Amino acid sequence: MTPVNTIHRGPKAVSARPVPAFSFELTPLSYARLVHPSGGAGVVAFCGSDETTTGKRFWLDRRWSPYALATRETDLRKFRFMSFATWPRQGLGDPKPKRTEANAVGIGASWLDLDFYKLDAWKGVPPATVLEVVRNRCEDLGIPAPSYATHSGRGLLVAWLYPTVPAQAVLPRHRAIQETLHQAFLGLGNDRSAKSITKVFRMPGTRNERSGLPVTVIWPIHTRDITTTTFEEMAATVLPHRRKSRAEKEAEAAAAAAKAERAANRKPRKARETHAGATLGGRSYWGTLREDLERLYKLRHGAGPVEDGKGRNDWILALSYAAAWDMPASELDGYVKDQAARCGLTEQEALDKTVTVRSKAKASARGEKTVRDGRSYDSRYRPSPRYFRDDLLDITPLEAKRANLRMLVTATRRAELAAGRVEKSRRAKGVKARSTQQTHRREIGHQAVEFMAEGMTVTALAELYGVSPRWISNALRDARADLAIVEAKPAPAPVSESPAIVTVDDIADTLDVETFATLPATHEVLRGTNARAREAVVASSRTQYVSWVTTAGCTSSRQAPVARLTPRRASLCSAPASEMEVA
Repeated sequence: MTPVNTIHRGPKAVSARPVPAFSFELTPLSYARLVHPSGGAGVVAFCGSDETTTGKRFWLDRRWSPYALATRETDLRKFRFMSFATWPRQGLGDPKPKRTEANAVGIGASWLDLDFYKLDAWKGVPPATVLEVVRNRCEDLGIPAPSYATHSGRGLLVAWLYPTVPAQAVLPRHRAIQETLHQAFLGLGNDRSAKSITKVFRMPGTRNERSGLPVTVIWPIHTRDITTTTFEEMAATVLPHRRKSRAEKEAEAAAAAAKAERAANRKPRKARETHAGATLGGRSYWGTLREDLERLYKLRHGAGPVEDGKGRNDWILALSYAAAWDMPASELDGYVKDQAARCGLTEQEALDKTVTVRSKAKASARGEKTVRDGRSYDSRYRPSPRYFRDDLLDITPLEAKRANLRMLVTATRRAELAAGRVEKSRRAKGVKARSTQQTHRREIGHQAVEFMAEGMTVTALAELYGVSPRWISNALRDARADLAIVEAKPAPAPVSESPAIVTVDDIADTLDVETFATLPATHEVLRGTNARAREAVVASSRTQYVSWVTTAGCTSSRQAPVARLTPRRASLCSAPASEMEVA
């Protein structure tokens, strides 16, 4: 770890003001110079919104190199967001390079964006307490300590700084680091959409417009204590797998080339004369996805708007992503305004959040294409169902089942839906269920056993019932198995004299299940009780369970293990009471 409060000199010395001594004194300019010291490649992106003289708001996106930051103090007052990555310089007369992963030039940080305020267990908890939990978790996992932590007015941004490295050379590993960190801190409300290097984050010295609180660096106290690591150290400690050797990469490339050659030389298959099933076109694809979004919205929020902290920005993005493909671009602005109230946003806020989605839809309507790797694509965003499910809306399998979603589901649920469609199609064609066929065959088998006792043969029985002899043989096998079970019925088991059997009366009262006066009292013998119990225990509505009584099927009211993170042991701060419970 090395301190970062020194000014790195490039080929040409740049005069700059000293970094403030205390972290809470960091301004947008001093913070930008701290994260992007002079000498880095590319330009840094600064974003924010501004208002024209007519009252119309628009989104600003300006780029300056780390060398020029010392002279941009006045300009930076208009911006609230800054990127960790750097982007290509804009040539004279050339369009501004888009802020995409493919265009990234350098990257000098890894980060976590923790929206802990969205979780019921962490609402109202001070950010310093959450930070202690993060530091404790890093220590347990062997991850280097974070460089600094910023309170964004509501959530917490935790960052690890290191010297800028070429983005395209480390992009796969950087993406893996972000995903691993995300999975390790799910219990603290990690924002799935903040993993990409294209994201911009609030700068200290600005103010969160939603909470009204200032954005400040809350740890460490002194800027001289802000340390850095290296990308290689970060990858070695965070990633669970090692890097592939050159020989392994060459072997994989050779295998891929051989597979491609076999595919090129393979003879084309003969086309089917008929196609089973309907063809899913573009309009039906996005229409089905929009139906899933509406079903999920109704399940989560009913008829009311999205509450604060429940993903208002994510919902307006998800709806606009799908609508951009399912309606004309000229109607998209009106649609976004109509959905603003449902998402808990004003019309202007909804338009600001979807400005790029709407602009790409209009560019597509004009016939513009995006060229990538020598191929042209539609200009509109094309998020996959997995992005909607995992990164944007965080849909659980239980929610997908309750809302009867068809596209925004996991592979397991997709297989269940496919099996259901096949079964429905078979029933419509007159194919009976397997259980119905087995019951019918067993009935015929019992009749065939009686006929066989009178001297009929299998062939004669097959002609009588109009089936094959093999079918009759299977029916006879099932019937004889039933007769063998009836004839060899086991004797009742002796009553055990062990005192470890526990009888529970009034089970409905004990388990808080609704009861009816007209129903008789129920009794249940609980399995798995402790054999060391000296006597039977009768649990009624006024009797509490003792330690050796267990009930199968109960649901624990405690939090999941991933959410039970203990606070840092060396800290005086304490985590919420629910987090301190011992499992």
